[in-house]
Amino acid sequence: MRLANHRGLARLCLVSACLGGTPALAQIEEIVVTATRRAESIQDVPISISAYSGNFIEESNIQTLQDLSLYAPNFTFATSSQPQNARIIIRGIGSVGNSGIETSVGVFVDGVYYPRPGSVLGNLVDIEAVEVLRGPQGTLFGRNTAAGALNIRTRNPSGEFGGYVQAGAGEFDAYSLEGVLNSPLSEDVAGRIAVKYSERGGFGFNTLTNEEIGERDDLTLRGKLGIDFSTSVSGVLTFDYNEINTGGQILELLPSSASPVFDGTLNALFGSNATTEDGFDQVINQDHQDRVNDEQWGAAFDLEWDIGRHTLRSITSYRDWEADNRESALRITGDVLPRNHQYWTTTFSQEFQLLSPTDGPFSYVGGLFYYDEDYDINEDFDAGAQACIPVVFALAGAGAAGACAAAPQNPATDSDYTQSLTSTAVFAQGTYNVSDRLSFTVGGRYTSDEKSGTFVQTAPNPIIGSLFRAPESVPDLENDDSAFTWLLNGSFHANDNVMLFATVSTGFKAGGFNSGGAGVALGRDARIFDAEDVTNFELGVKSLLLDGRAMLNVTLYQTELDDFQDRSFDGISFLTRNAGERTQSGFEVDFNLSPTDNLMLFGGLSYLDAEFDSFTAASPLPGDTAPQDLTGTRPHYSPEWQGSLVADWRIPFGGSEFEFLVRPEVTYVGEQNIGANTNNNPQSIQDAYALWNFRLGFGPTDDRWQIAIVGKNLGDEGYCEVMFDQPLGAQFGAVNAAANTVTQRCVVAPPRNIGATFRLNFGG
Repeated sequence: MRLANHRGLARLCLVSACLGGTPALAQIEEIVVTATRRAESIQDVPISISAYSGNFIEESNIQTLQDLSLYAPNFTFATSSQPQNARIIIRGIGSVGNSGIETSVGVFVDGVYYPRPGSVLGNLVDIEAVEVLRGPQGTLFGRNTAAGALNIRTRNPSGEFGGYVQAGAGEFDAYSLEGVLNSPLSEDVAGRIAVKYSERGGFGFNTLTNEEIGERDDLTLRGKLGIDFSTSVSGVLTFDYNEINTGGQILELLPSSASPVFDGTLNALFGSNATTEDGFDQVINQDHQDRVNDEQWGAAFDLEWDIGRHTLRSITSYRDWEADNRESALRITGDVLPRNHQYWTTTFSQEFQLLSPTDGPFSYVGGLFYYDEDYDINEDFDAGAQACIPVVFALAGAGAAGACAAAPQNPATDSDYTQSLTSTAVFAQGTYNVSDRLSFTVGGRYTSDEKSGTFVQTAPNPIIGSLFRAPESVPDLENDDSAFTWLLNGSFHANDNVMLFATVSTGFKAGGFNSGGAGVALGRDARIFDAEDVTNFELGVKSLLLDGRAMLNVTLYQTELDDFQDRSFDGISFLTRNAGERTQSGFEVDFNLSPTDNLMLFGGLSYLDAEFDSFTAASPLPGDTAPQDLTGTRPHYSPEWQGSLVADWRIPFGGSEFEFLVRPEVTYVGEQNIGANTNNNPQSIQDAYALWNFRLGFGPTDDRWQIAIVGKNLGDEGYCEVMFDQPLGAQFGAVNAAANTVTQRCVVAPPRNIGATFRLNFGG
């Protein structure tokens, strides 16, 4: 049936990464990607791209995009105190996701744009491929792809009956069950259902309450219906649902930043302090009310219509995402100022693409894009049982404490932010083949954004509000952006196995509004920030070597940002503003090598040299009030080196009817500053670390079943994903003004985790 040839089904598979089956072939099999909106070999796409098949993702036990980020050069996915505060970073460029600021890395699932990093935290299930596109993708993918894009494709229905079931169990009371069923329903209709449920206990323990913390359960459901309406028209209708419930992140106080004054203050107020002996042992001693319920659903219809030798494609989508988050905002030993955050986004998008045939000297892609989004953020701070007494009593006396207790407690402060966005774009990209070896590509996109919003901050409890939240009402936020982004590219095939390319491209990240409450009323002008512009230069080579037994792709790049959007923190509130200029430059390497028929090595390496070219009003260090000049210094989230190496060794057994799979992996991330505030505080530097993973599998070579033992972070490496200053640190004595230091909080990464899986495949 024609469904099997639908563009979304373009196959991406390294032979060595395919589950089971015959041993890996001696030559590297072609990798097919859709980065140009067409199915093409990755070796013919003249951009910096890393691609990972669904089989690679399954065999490396990659559950989420955060797991995948450890394998891809120059790609980072980190979450902070609340999961929705996620950063997706490419080449050191990325933005937080729990505010009105737009992302720097666009995420697309089956051609549908997902606007918030917090909405892509769930499990990866039944994935065809994930493509990490580095550099601005402003022509074909559009706004908010200034640093790059993640192009994710899930598997489509086909005309063959088949599927699998897989069960897993592991440490921390971890259990999972997933299954996929694909079935033809008639000669022209097929369906596919994928579902996964997973749960685990918490990684952490809270000695203050003697309870386990950090538990999580996920449910992912996706149904697809593929229809051949005629020999020239086919479509795929998709419905998906995802739910995440967690007990929050594990946030430890780093003992190296402990403050005797801070400890003494907490001891005096609450009888204990939050400092523990080890900053990476998943043990805390603090109030922990963290709970998250994250729920989303969506529907999409992807239609292709062959008109003569052209193809018209239409992608229509509606999505609804809602996340309710409660957390202990201060992370101290008393119940003070717990925070409730609600996020709600609804989006509708429509894209039309016209694709020309590719057998002539000139081929092109053109299209129209429409996007409508409503985004609401509600933030409430409750007073907490110990806010008025003893905290307000200690800070302001008995009178203020009495007034605090008499005023509303839940909420004590309230802020409501609403945003409406309409974005339209027209785009085109064409390639002219001067000869069989030389090609030039030109592309452009015009985007127009109309954004409006409101912000209202109230303080039902004026005593609490006077500490850190000022009443404010801004009903008329408006920011309209329009931009033309373009691409110029030349590629030259030196021979059948080596391609050289050069690219100049631009992108932009839309402007927006400061959506959070502040200690002072910001006013309309300070709540609006402008777009961020990006210019990117690349030189690269893509090659097949050793008679097809090796693939080596190398890209040199320089990315220049103008009016970059900086999100600073003053100990009470965050503020985004256009801050200056910065440059990120370096190189990326992707490679595969097949030394023998049964062994495959593959991995990546990146080098990043980053610098603020102009940043004269950066946030001060803790304990200071004067802005810093960080011109010439290195931005945060920019590790100099990052890399991974995976070996896939298949050992025949029992007369070649069975095989062992031995799969060791190592990933490396260099030293970097991971502070939530861009003030280059040396306390926020995370040392370099390496993670070791392992998979040992056994099963028949006909791929009917496999049992495996999987280990992640075997060395039990302790490290932080994000660091941030102790909230209200000055008020509680956590700031040392003389030394310009403050107690640091660390979002601790998961510890060593070992488990087992059993998978049974059925059908064709």
